[in-house]
Amino acid sequence: MVTHDPYGTDLRLTFGRRGEDADLAVGMQDLETVSGIDNLVQALALRLLVDRGELGGLGHPRYGSRIRDLLGEPLDRPNLELMRRYVRQTLMQDPRVAEVVSVSVHAAGTRRDSVEVVAQVLAGDGEMAQLEVTFDAA
Repeated sequence: MVTHDPYGTDLRLTFGRRGEDADLAVGMQDLETVSGIDNLVQALALRLLVDRGELGGLGHPRYGSRIRDLLGEPLDRPNLELMRRYVRQTLMQDPRVAEVVSVSVHAAGTRRDSVEVVAQVLAGDGEMAQLEVTFDAA
């Protein structure tokens, strides 16, 4: 009997130290895949890392986030709160996400063009997932 995976399957990506550098994961003989809740986490990370509008030419003008709009600005309370709202809004765009439980955005080091995002989401089937993404303008 085949069971339905509500999260789907995709090619597994490996991310570089800064998060933006993604590459296909290669196994012993073939490309690796990712399924289940891990696929949701990877999809959400990609949605955050892509600038909103960047995929407009492919028919997805609303896909992505606006976090990079604020990189380089002072990482004061209002801008961090705005980034947190951008993250929450972006994560809720995925129909597999029922609720964004928590979002934390803070400076990654002393520079103002690098932030770390940690979020926890409740998927539609009740499973919890956590993702961590680093944004670095350098």
